[in-house]
Amino acid sequence: MEDKELKEMLDVHTQSIQGLVENQMMLAAQVQVLQAALATMLLHHSDRATLLRTFKGYMKISKESTPQLSRHMEALEGGMLALLGQGTEPTKG
Repeated sequence: MEDKELKEMLDVHTQSIQGLVENQMMLAAQVQVLQAALATMLLHHSDRATLLRTFKGYMKISKESTPQLSRHMEALEGGMLALLGQGTEPTKG
């Protein structure tokens, strides 16, 4: 391959990588906004115990259906469980 062809190929790959980085940053920003909105709603919800149980069920399904992502979900799940009040729910007597 000639230097010109290599440079053109490198330019194309560089542009592709820059596009991926921009997409990743946009997705991260969207997630942050959605987390803030969700946290605001959850902190004012009257039945957080029911939401907590439902969320745990959905998370179990999500992790089972996408096992390659489950490890990455755990920290985010922990934050959401804290928002939902895990550890503060009333015990059934």
